[in-house]
Amino acid sequence: MIKLRAFLISVILVLITLLILDKTYIKKIEDYYRVNDNSIRYNTSYEKYKSKDMILENMTPNTVLLLGSSELTTTINEDYHPKKIFNYGDFNIMQVGVGNSQNIIHAATLGSIGDDVRNNEIVMIQSIQWFDNKNGILKDAFLSRISDEHVYNTMANEKISKQTKEKFINRVIELSSTNKELNDKYKSYKQYFVEGKGNVITGEFLKLNNYIHSFKNKYSFYRNKGKENYPMSGEKTPNYNWEQLKEQVTSEAIEKTNNNDYQIDNTYYDKYIRNKYDQLKNSSKNTKYDDSKEYDDLDILLSIVKDLNIKMKFAILPANGKWSDYTGIDSATRQVAYNKIKEIAQKNNIEVMDYSSKEYEEYYMFDAMHLGWRGWIDFERDLYKFAKEN
Repeated sequence: MIKLRAFLISVILVLITLLILDKTYIKKIEDYYRVNDNSIRYNTSYEKYKSKDMILENMTPNTVLLLGSSELTTTINEDYHPKKIFNYGDFNIMQVGVGNSQNIIHAATLGSIGDDVRNNEIVMIQSIQWFDNKNGILKDAFLSRISDEHVYNTMANEKISKQTKEKFINRVIELSSTNKELNDKYKSYKQYFVEGKGNVITGEFLKLNNYIHSFKNKYSFYRNKGKENYPMSGEKTPNYNWEQLKEQVTSEAIEKTNNNDYQIDNTYYDKYIRNKYDQLKNSSKNTKYDDSKEYDDLDILLSIVKDLNIKMKFAILPANGKWSDYTGIDSATRQVAYNKIKEIAQKNNIEVMDYSSKEYEEYYMFDAMHLGWRGWIDFERDLYKFAKEN
């Protein structure tokens, strides 16, 4: 009876909302995020990442879906970032992810949008930094990145097996335990979609609640002026000479990393390393990559990928070898993570773009862990080749 009352109240509130917000206003919001250029594809707002419509309605057959974390945003204003290299109509990137967007976050994203992107090339970055914590993603980080909309859509997706949904929602419930309101919502998803508790009204209530949440997210993007106008550089991607581009960015890198011995960006080094350089020596010597719940989250993501028959690639990016050695994470320790990710990918028929052998290549990394000058050019070359060959 309580649920019925809550449902009826929600219906009344939605009807009132729709009366207040006329169709013209709703269309104004939709037109704000539906664009014909790359303004949304390279946008880094949380509202975009958390919205099914904002992602899907800005993808074309020429768009590669690139899932990752902080490497997508750290160097976004550099000339070698995909935002500049692939700002064209015939080839562009829908980048999804910021720092702490790890496997369970992207599992929800793929469960939500996977049915609609199977004809697009999909690449997901796997960073070994995700696997250095025994518990996997931290709860606070999870709560800041998870999309209620994507979680609901994943649970409502009829193509995803009940077994996969149960694994997924159990982990989501575990990670949301410090937020009672959200935790209760996710428990209600489990009760309805996995345990079969509830009726038609229950299902309609959950659907309505998700619709309201989705609209609020879009409205927030509109109200906060979350879009950066970013006109295309042209319709056709230039016929890049990738080796020549690497030479160009290397010249730039030499000048921008000349205050340290690790080919780390000068500004980054001055801000995060210089004043505590001595303290950082062997500071991470106890880091291990062999036992982390992140591998379980990766398994959940791959179960969703399998259920939805999604074809995708993993990109394994390197650490800064020289700097990692200094902080006490030796090459053998790092290799454990690289090998485990590759083994898991192979078992699941996921092709790997493997850059782990580039740990010691100069000017490959921007800082301690993010792709830089030569690294991005290699990755972009391979992304372009991958898309054009398929």
